Amino acid sequence: MNEKIIGILKFALVREREGMEFYRDKKHAVKTPNVRETFETLEEMERQHVNYIMSLIENVSRGDEINITSLPPMNIFVERTKTELKGISIDNVVGDLSVLRTAYLIEKDFADFYSDAAKKADSEKLRQIFNDLARWEREHQKNLFKLYNDLMKEYWGDQGFTPLY
Repeated sequence: MNEKIIGILKFALVREREGMEFYRDKKHAVKTPNVRETFETLEEMERQHVNYIMSLIENVSRGDEINITSLPPMNIFVERTKTELKGISIDNVVGDLSVLRTAYLIEKDFADFYSDAAKKADSEKLRQIFNDLARWEREHQKNLFKLYNDLMKEYWGDQGFTPLY
């Protein structure tokens, strides 16, 4: 059983490192200040996930009982003021929207993975750990989607466009 748990945790570790690297790289590429700040915070949160999963792997490898240390709740998406898009080129805003959508999909994949792992977990403690991680990733996903929609609406407004829906 420990080998199965370690295998799942190692896969999760690789995915979390990929997420952390994505945010680290993209925070330098995006032009919209709110998006950059969000990516800086998400990079740190993914780093916390990496450290948490590494400690779980170490504990399971030693044969220690899994100790549930719930991830601290973090609300990274404090109410932000409206982004001023003047001075940011249309191409840059469109590019930032694309990167935000990719980030949303990454978080969705993480959340789905952890939810599936929780369903397959052999122990209640492991199930709780995966459910905690899934909740964090769903929160990231939800708030990235909101930021994406807010930025898109601001962009549309600056272009004098109003969608029909």
